Amino acid sequence: MAAREAAHGAADGEGPPSGELPSRADARRNRARVLAAARASFAAEGGMAPLGAIAERAGVGAGTVYRHFPSKEDLFEAVIADSVDGFVAEGRALAVAEDPGAAFFGFLERVVGEASLNRALCEAFAREAPGRAPDAAAAGARREFGEALSVLLRRAQEAGAVRADVAAADVQALVAGCAAMEQGRGPGSGVLTAVMCDGLRAEQTVTKFRNGMAEVGTGAAGPRDEIGRCEMCGDPLPGDRTGRAGRPARFCGAACRQKAHRRRTRTSG
Repeated sequence: MAAREAAHGAADGEGPPSGELPSRADARRNRARVLAAARASFAAEGGMAPLGAIAERAGVGAGTVYRHFPSKEDLFEAVIADSVDGFVAEGRALAVAEDPGAAFFGFLERVVGEASLNRALCEAFAREAPGRAPDAAAAGARREFGEALSVLLRRAQEAGAVRADVAAADVQALVAGCAAMEQGRGPGSGVLTAVMCDGLRAEQTVTKFRNGMAEVGTGAAGPRDEIGRCEMCGDPLPGDRTGRAGRPARFCGAACRQKAHRRRTRTSG
């Protein structure tokens, strides 16, 4: 590590004279400049932002960047931890809000809105850094974010503002997907965020299950037979009720379809 730093420092012509170390104040200033430049670059380009461009944006050499962050992944995680810390602080402040429902939904809108404008946050919410576990700072920030979100969700559920059958992990998955989709639609949309929030409100309940997947609705479920029955075994048909070439499904699966075919063959013979 020391050899690599020395090589970078020599290559970019930066750093104190041989045998000297930068002062603590200089080191803090340089680290802050690198983080600010990385925050802007990652927000615009995501994890693909070149490290050299970040160093140039910060007005420092590559050796200074490596002195504080051994790899670009470490720098990326530091930026994410810093951003998530802001969400954590906001979430904790909202944990004592008089209206838990408004606090919860306002927090979701804020997180999705900011993440949709920040490629790095979108990537971080969607997945971990590729090929490695996040460092202690990023892992701690993400854990605290989950804890803050859990508190807001629980209070909103207890107040009757949020449906009771979702967990914090479900909400985090929704936030990640919604932020990515809003980013694709462009800034200022918010339509998908509104749809997500509406789906989490208490008036939305699980009405019935089809093939293991919950169907969400506001009214009471009709009889199970409404989705149709297999002509061979009588089991419920697949939820989409379509078969080959888009025709209505008649059988629950390939096995019953083959049985029906063999029966027709024997009858015609």
